[in-house]
Amino acid sequence: MFARRYDSERGTRWLLVGLMLLGFGLRVVALGDKSVWWDEGLAAWAARQSLAAIASWTAHDVHPPLYFWLLHFWRLLSGDSEFGLRLLSAIYGLLTIPATYLLGKRINGRFTGLLAALFITISRFDIGWSQEMRMYALSALLGALALWAAVGVWQVDRRRDWLLYILFMVLGLYNLYLAVMVLVTANLVWLFLVWPHTADRWRNFWHWSLAQAAVLLLYTPWLAYALGRIPTWSRANPVEPWSFLKIYWTVLTVGIPLDVDQYAPFTVPVLLVFLLGVGLIGWRARKRPLDQQKLALLLVGLLLPALVVYIVSLPKASFFYSPPLAPRYLIIFLAAFAALLGWGVAVLSDGRSRPLGFLAAGLAVYAALFGLNSYHNNRVLFDDFPSLTATIEAYQQPDDAVVLYTDTDWPIFAYHYANFWHGIPGAWQMTPQQANDFLDPIWQQHDGLWLVQTQYASIGDPQQHVVSWLAERAAGEVSYPYGDKQLLFFARTPDRAAQAETLIGTEPPFVLDTAVPHLTGYDLQTHDFHSGETMHLFLYWAGGSTAEPVDIGVRPASGGVPFLLATVAAPASAEPVRQQVDLLVSADLTSGSYRLYVDAAEGTAEFGEVHVRQKAANFLTPADVTIQNRVDAQFEQGISLLGYDLGATTYRPGEAVPLTLYWQGSGQISQRYKVFTHVLGEVYNINSDNFLWGQQDNEPENGRRPTTTWRTDEVIRDAYAIPLDPLAPPGVYQIEIGLYDPITGVRLPLDDGSDHRILTTIRVEP
Repeated sequence: MFARRYDSERGTRWLLVGLMLLGFGLRVVALGDKSVWWDEGLAAWAARQSLAAIASWTAHDVHPPLYFWLLHFWRLLSGDSEFGLRLLSAIYGLLTIPATYLLGKRINGRFTGLLAALFITISRFDIGWSQEMRMYALSALLGALALWAAVGVWQVDRRRDWLLYILFMVLGLYNLYLAVMVLVTANLVWLFLVWPHTADRWRNFWHWSLAQAAVLLLYTPWLAYALGRIPTWSRANPVEPWSFLKIYWTVLTVGIPLDVDQYAPFTVPVLLVFLLGVGLIGWRARKRPLDQQKLALLLVGLLLPALVVYIVSLPKASFFYSPPLAPRYLIIFLAAFAALLGWGVAVLSDGRSRPLGFLAAGLAVYAALFGLNSYHNNRVLFDDFPSLTATIEAYQQPDDAVVLYTDTDWPIFAYHYANFWHGIPGAWQMTPQQANDFLDPIWQQHDGLWLVQTQYASIGDPQQHVVSWLAERAAGEVSYPYGDKQLLFFARTPDRAAQAETLIGTEPPFVLDTAVPHLTGYDLQTHDFHSGETMHLFLYWAGGSTAEPVDIGVRPASGGVPFLLATVAAPASAEPVRQQVDLLVSADLTSGSYRLYVDAAEGTAEFGEVHVRQKAANFLTPADVTIQNRVDAQFEQGISLLGYDLGATTYRPGEAVPLTLYWQGSGQISQRYKVFTHVLGEVYNINSDNFLWGQQDNEPENGRRPTTTWRTDEVIRDAYAIPLDPLAPPGVYQIEIGLYDPITGVRLPLDDGSDHRILTTIRVEP
């Protein structure tokens, strides 16, 4: 008996180790292969602050400071890389696996614990937040441990369990305000199901009350500090209860909160398994108070927080803060879901129903793996801010200022550029006087100014008042393009203008010893690219180089025909030069690994390795599409509008006009353009200050197929739903389309010299 038990325990340990290895792999694969987004940039910025500054900032924000304090210390070990900073969350996600096992084991034994650990291991919900610089993976871990400790207090009543219960509850509250739901859940279950069945009720009452008082007492310092500072604004949008429930269940099972109806074939069978398992557990627990307590703890843990998150997210609720509905807040009880699902499957596996249990487990695993199937695909670091900030650091002198224009995405910029900068608020509608008031004090105190112009600058300053103000006063100007952003340098003095492109350090990040004369090295901020993206390559040339043309391209790493990307002139300079070469990754390149090369008259240098992923799998030809209305409008850059489909010719105010455009490119398009679709009326619109009554602007296929990704002769099917103004008066309206540069706002001309095309007319009826 002991031998069998020992073998079983040893086997369990090995299975748990295997699950942890699998879970670690799923959480670290491609961990650094995604650009930092807004919230992550904010976390990275916070981690660079002092502990006191973090406390002050979080007190004015919507989350407590624990995660950011831990990230502050972790950063000292990991550095600032995407992989390094996210690794902390991956570790939390890894530790959630054994924590969930412990919870499941304490609920119903080792088999239930292993099933729960399996479900959490492959949960896209947990894996996704284990790859983000946010506090949610830690919340899932602390939630699992707090529930485990609560059951331990009820079952064993040891001092260690009481201390662990207090510890994990307090840590959870310091990490996420909504962790109070763990405390509320435990107290509700204790009050109605645990306390009535204790032998010494008053002794248990005082012990339990003292534990709750200890939790609140340890949390009181933060509450005393934060209350009065927590924001009182709301960003909630109304969501129907049925829609919320579908989102919640889909996130728990397949881990995807969008387009949830399409996952019903996977989520509904798991729901049936879950309900059947919970029903059997409830039936068996009729005369087992301890099982009733554990079942209630898990069920209340799943349902009560969901109800609270839904209620708090309602705009009409009078809470101090109404966040937008976000399933991530429900991750605190993800281990409760895994444990309850594992318990249900274990009950279904008893006795003769074992095949049913295997089927139930298979359905749950299949749904989770389906959600995980495409999760790691197409993760690419976008090279915009990395190369832009590297350029600032290569040329910036001590008396230069940096201005972010606008600061809408300031946390992302702050992640890549850790030094001091000035930000022009994104909410400003810029006037000449406002530009002068903001820029003049900065301009007078510095020899040069670096202007980081983002894609949002044209929204608040369509007349380019900021750029015009600087250009009028500058002794010299240099510009560097980076996709939908550009970096502009304005020198205030002639001396600084003469040194505008003088390198601060002459050693390249990657040194080369090649046959190409004077080529000393290169720099490349990212190495993974989608077809149609721009690769910002920086070549370093020693002094004394002459302006001779060189070919730059790629050749397959496994051998094959080279692919020429550009021919550029090597700079002629007596000083070391950093040459920016923007290479458009051809849309015709197939997925694979490539080596860069520079081919000059004196020799060839092969260096670095880049990975290209073809942006689109399908290639449509004119024979593959049926176009309702032919147009054949020819734009510059070899762009043709073949025609369009229109859903109807009569609409009502507030409806959307479905329009599908069919584009084709005659060759590689070197620049990204946005499409504008306008509905123009005969009556002046006082709100838009023109005749515009409907508009949708975006890159083709809603940003999925930028013009630089179009392959030669490929047809692009580009769908729009142009929203009509609810106040649009009855009458005849024109549909106008065209293309424009998203940075400058300049429209792309047609061959006839016009900058737009009227497609057709529609009628709006009351």
